[in-house]
Amino acid sequence: MRELAGVDGGTARWHGLRSAPAAARPHVAALLAHGCRADLCVDSGPLEDRQRLFTALVEDTWAAFAAGGSPDPVLNATVHTYRTFGMPLSVVEDMFSAMQRDLDFHDFATFEELRQWCMRMTGGPMTMVYQAMGAETEPAYELLVREFSVSAQLTDALRDLSEDLDDGRLYLPLEDLDRFNVRAEDIKAKRWTPAMADLIAFEAERVSEQLHKAAEVDRGPASAVWRARCEHLALFIAAVQAAGQDVLHRPVQPPLGTLLNVWRPHMRAVIPC
Repeated sequence: MRELAGVDGGTARWHGLRSAPAAARPHVAALLAHGCRADLCVDSGPLEDRQRLFTALVEDTWAAFAAGGSPDPVLNATVHTYRTFGMPLSVVEDMFSAMQRDLDFHDFATFEELRQWCMRMTGGPMTMVYQAMGAETEPAYELLVREFSVSAQLTDALRDLSEDLDDGRLYLPLEDLDRFNVRAEDIKAKRWTPAMADLIAFEAERVSEQLHKAAEVDRGPASAVWRARCEHLALFIAAVQAAGQDVLHRPVQPPLGTLLNVWRPHMRAVIPC
């Protein structure tokens, strides 16, 4: 759990740990810690070190699954969680494949290409988290979670646009840029143009519509955290829309107090204060 303390500005503790029922919390922590560790390999540190660190993590992960455990506490807990719930290893394979694409980055030509990447990157792991929390596991519900992951990833792409550009990554589909006559080279050079406002508004509205639909879905025991997550992402989208051209120069962050207000009622219900 210590590895999650500073993730997402510290808010991962709210929506990843303190919002999980006590029985599910160790499993949720294992899944999130493993995913966050992989993210750090791909997104942090000198570019020349990232592939080496990621390859080592991939090899260590598969060795842990093959051995049925690991001296590393995060890998050991991850293996235990996957075996406890009978989770398919294809979820890990898909996540690693999507992360390798980040290391070998090239622009997304279409929204459908981005959508499929989001489902591999976040959709499977997110499904496993909700499964650990006791949510429905039928294929129809899994598809809802995977579609929700697209909204989550696109929200991240908008809020972290400036940092991703610094890393040489542009997650907005080129077909959307063409639709609004925005040149990729202008975004990558962080040159704001009036057309970019329309592009950002379009992407924000795309997420908002999906979040509105997702909030109406009954997720059984996980419904409260599901709705809170929708509200959490909606706050980021509102902040992106308010930021204007600043999205090219700094990550977007709503006030932490506003985010905490979303999670506080649910956290108090799960862990009485």
